[in-house]
Amino acid sequence: MPKRTKLTQTQKAEVVLKLLRREESAAKLARRYGISEQTLYRYRDQFLEDGKAGLSGGQDAEKRAKELEKEIEKREQVIGELTIANRILKKKVDGSL
Repeated sequence: MPKRTKLTQTQKAEVVLKLLRREESAAKLARRYGISEQTLYRYRDQFLEDGKAGLSGGQDAEKRAKELEKEIEKREQVIGELTIANRILKKKVDGSL
């Protein structure tokens, strides 16, 4: 199982920015922050990919929010149907039907 780093999001961003600005080599930064070079490059790739999403004008986020809202509506309907069915079953068991 891979070892998890204890770096905060802020520290991850800091080390990635240092790498991108070429303040130090990847090997030195990895040693200083106690991570592997592979992990450092993975952080860089995530950072750059998330930056692209942020620059897309929020269209992806809006689309995802609408999808999630539809999913919530579906689940609320299922919960409502199950609640009604549960009440009916309780009444049958209690003999009040």
